[in-house]
Amino acid sequence: MKVCITRNDEADMNASVLRVATALSEVTDDICLLTRSRYNKENHITLKKLEIGHHTFDNYEMSIKGKPAGGLKNLFQLIQLEIKTFRWFISNRKKYDIIHAFDLDMGLPAMVTNFLFKKSYVYHIADFYVDSRNGLPGFIKPLVRKLEQGVINNADSVIICTQERKEQIKGSHPKQLSVIHNTPILSKKLEETIESTEESFNGKITFTYVGSLTKRRFIKEVVDVISKETRAELIIAGTGELADYVQAMSFKHQNIIYLGKVTYDEALDLYTKSDMMFAIYDPSIANHKYSAPNKVYEAMMTGNPIIVAKNTGIDSIVMENNMGFSIDYSKSAFENLLKEMIDGEQNLTLMGKNAKEAYPNYSWSEMKQRIKAIYSA
Repeated sequence: MKVCITRNDEADMNASVLRVATALSEVTDDICLLTRSRYNKENHITLKKLEIGHHTFDNYEMSIKGKPAGGLKNLFQLIQLEIKTFRWFISNRKKYDIIHAFDLDMGLPAMVTNFLFKKSYVYHIADFYVDSRNGLPGFIKPLVRKLEQGVINNADSVIICTQERKEQIKGSHPKQLSVIHNTPILSKKLEETIESTEESFNGKITFTYVGSLTKRRFIKEVVDVISKETRAELIIAGTGELADYVQAMSFKHQNIIYLGKVTYDEALDLYTKSDMMFAIYDPSIANHKYSAPNKVYEAMMTGNPIIVAKNTGIDSIVMENNMGFSIDYSKSAFENLLKEMIDGEQNLTLMGKNAKEAYPNYSWSEMKQRIKAIYSA
């Protein structure tokens, strides 16, 4: 069995791609990746070698420059991506039997390839398209929804990240549906690091964030608030529309530390040294009502309390496990919470322990078995 894992993102920066590749490496030795870089100016496909654990994968990286979270400004680049992905599927069809396609931008060419060459595909929904693209015009949304429902209906198997997402894809009829939570891989080395880390606070709370630096992720608000608080610091990494702003603030304030782009392994290492994480998504965006941020599961694994926004789906898990805070999506709410945390730090230690105790309910070992079962069926 030969599998091609494809996503509109860089492989080494994307936790979901790394997880799927790791799980499938226990089912087959013949795996390749087709991914995309937005930051390379040269418009070509480069063959890279991606090392994950003890395995090395062929990673075909398409260079199509684009602005993160650019919406319709990236329409031309999106069309380029669809054409280039489909052409690669055609010219390299002997390299794979099954396509593992993330989201509609890769699911659509996978479906067309299925029609023309009878190639099977698994459709992995990280973000339901019409609910996750805020700049999508209203008159286009019904067409896009129909397209994605078609991709779902024709897939051999469909993956969603929470039970609640069943409501989001209502109207489609998947042949097989699996729920696989966004649980990170717990390596032996990381487990040892976590166990050796002391769970204590020394009067200065370290917040850590690695991910998309976009306006919808509450980044600017967190940077602004923490920059004025000497008893807190923010270690932040990633790329996106607010990267220049974050970097400028790091030059002005010693307690804002911007690291640029880091690998996923480096991100997890940063979290083990952190006191607090956050995944504060705008609840006015439809997709965020069904959110399942990697960071919540990473917080469980690394024993960190986490802050989320109310009415974003994942807030119920955080509150049920008493592993963090659920706040209104407002700067003032975050300011008030930060003051409360600094004044009562002993609560953070308890919440961190609760987060770690919640991890077995969403463990990577269980999610890995679910991925393997799809391909063993």
